[in-house]
Amino acid sequence: MKKITLIIIIMLLVFSTNVLAGDWEFNVLGVNPKHFKDRDWKVIIIGAVSSFIVHEASHVLYAEMHGGGHYDWDERVAVMEDPYNSHGEIQMFYRAGFLGQLLVGGTLTAIPKTRHSDFTLGFNSFTTVNTAIYTIGGGRDKDSSDIYNLDHGELEGSIYTVGAGVLTYINIKKEIE
Repeated sequence: MKKITLIIIIMLLVFSTNVLAGDWEFNVLGVNPKHFKDRDWKVIIIGAVSSFIVHEASHVLYAEMHGGGHYDWDERVAVMEDPYNSHGEIQMFYRAGFLGQLLVGGTLTAIPKTRHSDFTLGFNSFTTVNTAIYTIGGGRDKDSSDIYNLDHGELEGSIYTVGAGVLTYINIKKEIE
């Protein structure tokens, strides 16, 4: 019975309708999917690709500032080569991609003219999905996972995912303003 109650509560939260007001509009977490029909999907995709570029560029920039890094085109991953970096510097290298994405996404969300733009939606949505995938599945591969190489990777990944999710929600939910 507890499982059924929990499932019903989750379904009510995720798939809610405003029945009391006589409005049978379908909503997902308070957002009506019909609002997406006017979005420019090309710009959303450009925002998503930009989020990926910011992630990798943040790793490379941090590594360059702390002893030499580069982007390995064959492996499609940023690499920090200097073996003399401290444990803390290497930890920052692995989190730099997520922090770069959150910094840019937060800035785009803070600026009123870009807060609800399609580019910002693509950027923050990709960041949310990217951090969630790293956190859920990325902890297994030592060579290519930022989360695996962090001391508290799953906790940090969860925090980054929630942060990016909030930015995405703000972008989608225009009524918040």
